[in-house]
Order: sequence, then C-alpha cells, then structure tokens
Amino acid sequence: MTIRLIFLLPVFFMLWSCQSDASGSTADQQSETNQPATSATVVPDEKEARPQPSLYQPPQSTEVLFLSIDDQTVAAGETVCTPVRARGFNSLLSMQYTVAWNPDVLTFKGLKDFGLPYLTIQNFGTTRVQEGVMPVAWIDNALKGVTVSAGNPLYTVCFEAKASGQSSPVQIIDQPTAIEVVNLGEKLVGLDSEPGTIAVQ
Repeated sequence: MTIRLIFLLPVFFMLWSCQSDASGSTADQQSETNQPATSATVVPDEKEARPQPSLYQPPQSTEVLFLSIDDQTVAAGETVCTPVRARGFNSLLSMQYTVAWNPDVLTFKGLKDFGLPYLTIQNFGTTRVQEGVMPVAWIDNALKGVTVSAGNPLYTVCFEAKASGQSSPVQIIDQPTAIEVVNLGEKLVGLDSEPGTIAVQ
C-alpha cells in the first residue's frame, strides 16, 4: 500500500546512496593507483559528511487528534487505572507518542481495555517503565482507516500508588518516541493532549 511506501522511501534512498558511494569509491581507488602517493592523510568529503535531506515529506492535514487522560485519586499502596480518551480520531492509519509519569509516585502495573483494532500489549514499549516513560506505536493493519467516537477510551493504563501525599501527571510527550499521527489520506495529523493527574492520599 502507499502508506508503507511512504515509510520505505527513505530506506530505498539510503540504499541507492550507498550503492552510488560504493561505485564512486571504486572509481576513486582505480584512479589513485595511477597516481603517485603524496600523503597518508585522507580528508573526508564535506558533502558526504552532511546529512542528506529526506526524499519525501508527508503533507500536513488541518485535522487535530486530541487525547485526554482522566484525573484519579488513590490511597498509597493501591492500584489505580486511568483511561486515555480520544477526540478527533477520524480515519486514522497510525499514531505514535510516549506516555510519561513520575516513577517516584507511581509504579506501572499494566494495560487493559484496548479500544482500537490491532492494538495489544505488543504496541507498548514497557522496557523503560521504571523510568516513567512508555512509548506507544499503533497502525491499522487493514489500512482502511479507523474512527473512534469522541470520548471513547483507546486503552487504560494502571499504576500502583507509592508516595502518600504526592501526585503525578500522566501525560503525552515526544521523547523517546516522537509524536506522529497519519490519516487515511496519508497526511500528518496534529496531536494535542490534556494530561491527567493521579493524587495519592
């Protein structure tokens, strides 16, 4: 499908560049064998050292996906679950971002209530939850575009409350996984979010 080509084009461009560089290097080596050696120092080509621009930049849509996370209050030592709700989730093909919280206040316990097709625990990066960050990356494998009614949860994330008398935001950030949302028209959709707060009594 075309959406897959969007992500593969930069890879093809890099492969083509590598082949071109390899051909150029072979020609350079042949020409060097016919010339006397003047120095052992090799000066790198400044053009090759500079990063190459991306071959394709997806167009930007005027649409915006809005995500909100519910506020919760919990006693220390108990588990609390808070849903991530969507508004403007219209004919989307993919999305990615990072969920973040304060690991000194909350300990990640799990995920449930998946509200998107093809969304499972495998779409969440849980290897750094002890640092308070969890990347999310989802794609509609059917490539037909998914629409979710406003206010419906996409999924629910659960924590154990650690520190009495403290609170932690649960929010959407762009590190380590950058924010990116793509719709059925293969355009980038903006993402706005409202963090939730979990207060520990």
